[in-house]
Amino acid sequence: MARYTVVISDATSHDSGLRKSGTYWWLAERFGAYAELGLYWFLSEYFGRSSVELIRPSQLLARSSTLQTDYLFVGLPTTVGKEHLKHVKFRQMALYDSTDFDGINFGESARTVLLEETNVCLKNWRDRRWKETVSIGLLPIKRPPLNNRLRLALNLASLKTRLGRDSNKIFDVGFVARPTGTIVTNQRLRWLLELKRDRPNLSLWGGLVGGEDWRQAFQTSIDAQTLEDCWLNRSKVGFFKYFAGLSQSKVALAPSGFAPWSYRHFEAIYAKCVVVSNDLRHYEFLVPFPRNGMVEVPDGESVVPAIDAALALYEHSPDIVEDNLQHLNRWIDSGKYSRKRPDTLDRFLEQLGTG
Repeated sequence: MARYTVVISDATSHDSGLRKSGTYWWLAERFGAYAELGLYWFLSEYFGRSSVELIRPSQLLARSSTLQTDYLFVGLPTTVGKEHLKHVKFRQMALYDSTDFDGINFGESARTVLLEETNVCLKNWRDRRWKETVSIGLLPIKRPPLNNRLRLALNLASLKTRLGRDSNKIFDVGFVARPTGTIVTNQRLRWLLELKRDRPNLSLWGGLVGGEDWRQAFQTSIDAQTLEDCWLNRSKVGFFKYFAGLSQSKVALAPSGFAPWSYRHFEAIYAKCVVVSNDLRHYEFLVPFPRNGMVEVPDGESVVPAIDAALALYEHSPDIVEDNLQHLNRWIDSGKYSRKRPDTLDRFLEQLGTG
């Protein structure tokens, strides 16, 4: 059986205090202390934990014996250089970058050394407009296998259905998120402001959450009452309350944040909403979105016409939410990767030339 070794990025220290302990990393591997372990979790799901090793660059550097592996994945940014690879024998190497950096985040990495070993880098998304000389593949999305509240929420929803207690769609639009960026770049806040101003008759579940510092940052540009109408008076919303709110909404907003995609796209589809998204036409993902069943907002345009179109789609084509769900079910199983979904693994391996 092939062996896979995942070298985690050491852009931040993973070797101090409790993080040096084996117990810490045992918990991280299973319950999700680090979102960038998505590749490790993905490979472990399909090939078994015994076939996948997670290692830190400091551990590579400290080796005196040879590490033999079929596939070596090195997370960026990294300190890995020639000294780290001196005691490693591999059949194929690939880089991966799980940050939200627009492009490949080499940072202070020894780029020349790494590109002597491989010309492949995996990202959570691929933008067709990038002008990279490196071959960019698609990285599994960031979700821990055991600390997966979506799967629990779906099981609860299934139980309610069997008991005849389906959630009614009592809201037109559902959305909860933290604000990101400035007043100019914050698509989340801008969409809520447009909705409140131009469609005040629509019922909205949710709003923005976050600390008081976020709200104060926007008060210089937006009057207090308007801002108050977009804000929930809490720092966050628990996941099960969040998912229940989406399940009661016909349309879910999925604007961009720090990255052009969000896991909320999948959550909204599982909640059987029609998704209103930022424009995804330039982007590719390992798990493709059902774009024909979504409504996308071109860059710089108002979200309001898209909300109107999504509500009309929900009313006149009610099967669309089930079609979107079936699309996801080809690639992931109740929000997680699974051996029951071999198409996802085939797509992943194909980009490495091993499909």
